Amino acid sequence: MLPEAYIAHVSQGRMRIKIPSRKGDRTFFSALKDKLPESSEIPGIQRIEMNPTTGSVLVIYDPDYKMPDLTVVTSFLEQQGLFKLGATGNNSEPPVSRNIAKTFQGVNQKLTGFTSGEIDLQSLAVLGLLGLGLIQLSRGQVMIPAVSAFWYAATLLKDSSKKNGDQQPTSNN
Repeated sequence: MLPEAYIAHVSQGRMRIKIPSRKGDRTFFSALKDKLPESSEIPGIQRIEMNPTTGSVLVIYDPDYKMPDLTVVTSFLEQQGLFKLGATGNNSEPPVSRNIAKTFQGVNQKLTGFTSGEIDLQSLAVLGLLGLGLIQLSRGQVMIPAVSAFWYAATLLKDSSKKNGDQQPTSNN
């Protein structure tokens, strides 16, 4: 019987498949790696990494691949008798990000209700950051740390590339 697996995460160029029943099973993942063809043999796949400690398989693929094309990869893995892939994540192990999001949604609802809609979590965060900025300014700390500068620059670059990619060329006739 094939072990059950699920797609835990998909982002541009990456897909993580979890196999909870084989978590920590180095023998299984070693055999799995031996059974897999070279990534160059699977169209669009750049590499496949195994992590027995977390019980996961990371598929790095061409970012131009579309989601329906990934079904070719997952079907291949199942047909090779490596594992049985389910359509959704395993509900017994919800992702940490989903738990965090639910917690913040609950806090936001309580805060909004408590303040009769005057303040939400986002506005409270803005006020907090402005307050921290003022405290740092009063201490003479006007420069931000290098890590923050890099983070803000990367965010701005990402946002600007999205905007530039979404705009259609216009003619000035």
